Amino acid sequence: MGSLGDSLAKRSVSRALFKCGALAAVVALTFGSPAFAQDEPTSTPPAPVETSTASSTPTTPVAPTPSDEPAPPQFEVKPGGQPSDKPASAGNLNGVLYADKNRNGAQDPDEAISGGKVVIKGDVDTSPHETTSDANGKFVFTGLVPGNYRPTYQLTDGWAVHQYDVNGGLVTVFPNQTAEVSARAERRFDEQLKATFTLDKVSYGYPGIATINVKLTNTTDSTISGIQVVCDREIFPEMLGRDLAPMSLEIEAGDERTVTFVRDIPRAARDKGNFRLDCDFAPFAKWNTDGPKIHTEAPVAGTPAYTLLLADDKNGNSAVDPGEAIAGAEVVLLDARTGARVVQGASESDGTIEFGSLAVGDYRAVLLGDWDFRDAAGEQVHVTEQGGAGHRFLKHSSPPDLRGTIKFGKPRYESHETISMELTVTNVGGKAAERARLDWNPYQLNIPNEQWGEFRDNGAGIRIPVGESRTFNVSGQPRDFTFGKLTVWVAFDFVGQTRTGQPAFSGSVEVGQTRGDLGGLVYTDKNRNGQPDPGEGAADAVVELGGGAPYWSTKLYTDANGRFSAKNIPSGLYWINYTLAGGWVVHFEGQQEQIKVEPGAPVDLTVRGERPYRETLKAAVVLDKATYNAGDDAKITITLTNTGDRVITGIQAGCNRVGNRNQLGGTDLDPMPESWGDLRYGTPGVTLNPGETKTLVAVEKVPVAARAARKVEVACDFAPNPGYNTDGPFGYDWASVPGGSSGGLKGRLYHDLNRNFLVDSGEAIPNMRIMLVTDAKDGFLVAETRSDAKGYVTFENLPVGNFWLVVDGPWQFQGEYGGHVGIWDGGVAQVDLSVVPGPAPQRGGDDPHPVTPEPEDDTDTTSTEGALAKTGASVLGLAGLSALLVAFGIGARVAGRRRTS
Repeated sequence: MGSLGDSLAKRSVSRALFKCGALAAVVALTFGSPAFAQDEPTSTPPAPVETSTASSTPTTPVAPTPSDEPAPPQFEVKPGGQPSDKPASAGNLNGVLYADKNRNGAQDPDEAISGGKVVIKGDVDTSPHETTSDANGKFVFTGLVPGNYRPTYQLTDGWAVHQYDVNGGLVTVFPNQTAEVSARAERRFDEQLKATFTLDKVSYGYPGIATINVKLTNTTDSTISGIQVVCDREIFPEMLGRDLAPMSLEIEAGDERTVTFVRDIPRAARDKGNFRLDCDFAPFAKWNTDGPKIHTEAPVAGTPAYTLLLADDKNGNSAVDPGEAIAGAEVVLLDARTGARVVQGASESDGTIEFGSLAVGDYRAVLLGDWDFRDAAGEQVHVTEQGGAGHRFLKHSSPPDLRGTIKFGKPRYESHETISMELTVTNVGGKAAERARLDWNPYQLNIPNEQWGEFRDNGAGIRIPVGESRTFNVSGQPRDFTFGKLTVWVAFDFVGQTRTGQPAFSGSVEVGQTRGDLGGLVYTDKNRNGQPDPGEGAADAVVELGGGAPYWSTKLYTDANGRFSAKNIPSGLYWINYTLAGGWVVHFEGQQEQIKVEPGAPVDLTVRGERPYRETLKAAVVLDKATYNAGDDAKITITLTNTGDRVITGIQAGCNRVGNRNQLGGTDLDPMPESWGDLRYGTPGVTLNPGETKTLVAVEKVPVAARAARKVEVACDFAPNPGYNTDGPFGYDWASVPGGSSGGLKGRLYHDLNRNFLVDSGEAIPNMRIMLVTDAKDGFLVAETRSDAKGYVTFENLPVGNFWLVVDGPWQFQGEYGGHVGIWDGGVAQVDLSVVPGPAPQRGGDDPHPVTPEPEDDTDTTSTEGALAKTGASVLGLAGLSALLVAFGIGARVAGRRRTS
């Protein structure tokens, strides 16, 4: 990144942004050139006239010229001009308004517009000033407070003054000077462009996805560049397409372009029963609102919603009276059958919570904090096909409180023995503990998860009512003990539990150290008869051991005959890994198990080495399309060939081993779809006879997450038991997916003095400049904001991708990935902004906002007004950056379609 411009560490990011040649290309991608690209005189806005420090007002930076042959600027601002008869501090603005009928970029005879309405509004003088142009097209504003002003023009007969810069035609008025403006009008953009569209469906469901195909046609005889889209100018919650896509299109004369957008159906559309689509298209569409518009509405049917009203019946009349609604009460809905967590919400100021997208069925409501239902029936929530609603009266109650005691089967064990343990958990709090489970599985004992049942740390959890206990009898081999004593620690998790002050409980037992021996033979089965023969011993094979109690590890090498030995090692369970020379591999059949070492007879292993599966098994993976939309069906064709002379059985697929959400074939959270058939784990697998080829087809939905990555991928290796054997052939393919538009980020900037992972009084950092950059050290500024009085930081309308946060002050994020954030389409990332003291970036004195700490008041933890206001004006080059990312993606797509082996 350093080659693109000045690094953040050396220079203010905002200054580097405007000095970078590469960034000019980004802005060019975003903003394009004016509508009529033609040979005509060009000029650039002059730099402001230097005046004394006491009286000058800096101008807004001018964006780089967005094309090789820019059209003349719409406004030529010339500080100076006629002397003013107004007070010394006032300035003037003179202008001329003309219709460029011959499109030569200059005013010619008979082009003056008379009676045109001109309105200006300033950043200091915020009251509107209005006038009309005279017969010569001239207009005058006198006695203006110095500052920046934005003119707008109301014209008739299809004429419009368009803006072609990032500042929307701002004009700077200096003290005692007159700014001169030349306002060039051209035909409205809805005369130059035509827009039509189609939707992929007649009606939609929620949650769901809509695909919009928009066809734009250039009806003129000149190229139109920099076409952008703006949707939902009136801000309807049921609007489809808000921040539809940062784009910059160029359409040749008489040509047309089709653009496809994919958007999630808004929740508000489900509530209203339909979504709206209102968008307009124009170069610099933020300022130019006269482009062609598209509008439609489509019905939306959603899954049922349930509205819950919470109240404190203070007068005991069993009615919800004014002042009895409870705001801020948090409720979690659990599946009444499985106990699984479904959704969580907090009551609004009127005491209501709306739970949307619920399946028909029964749920159990759980109140967090110091509220509880007045009677047990309040926990029951029944959702019908029409949804439902109900009110509940609450009472104050202390939260659940789980305590634990640990007992062992006998007072002393030897380290090779299995240790039995009894854990009793008691709820001494004021409410039932819902979905109670271990916070972690004790490390000191190797206790199989199944012994804990649903109380295991990744289980569904159990319910422990007030005053009741649950007892668990478990056992396992010791993993760790010191000074002859093994100590087991446990802690508990339940709905609403926080880690603040969470107690841990322990129990100890004496353990005596014992030892044993382990050895074996590693051989390469060259004649494939399944047994070691003379000359097959694998010399110099690496044998890595790890395990025992206390934990012990070593690396051994086999001798010339392939034998290895480890004597007098700590008793216990060991994992063993083998690395053989010449590409030989030790395969595992079924689940790999640990080897137990104990006193007495030594363990003697026979380990068979084979050739890698990829030498005889070949694989190819191909997607049926080069481009998909999110939600489309992707057909994956898998071709497997056995080039060897032996049958290969149990072939399965190991896909998406990195766990990316844009990949097909399942993730660490979602199993491989059933359409993969016998390639899935838990199936018999695929059998291939010698020389046989089999083709299998899997069909899978393109995940929504592929929009953020801008591509969908399938990456799999194939082998018997691929959970342990990773030496099979690899198949890979990918396809483009229209990218996501924008996302957001929220968090609270604080210094965790007491290291409790919470923002306590005095830890929030207010009024601090936060920058989102493309790289932590050498990146370019994407957006910036400031933390508000309570430390809250909010970014909106960010491009999708991976970025870094940097604090412009004496603070820094910790660790190699501290400050790294991911922005996804349509979502708001909730991030922990914990920082520690560090060196402040060298800002060169260009930060116009000195840091002035404000007193912290934790009574309101939701306000982000200050941060929101600053963010809106500080997102720099969003569309351009996104366009550049798209360009890079397209380049890679063209460079190589598929890569398989």
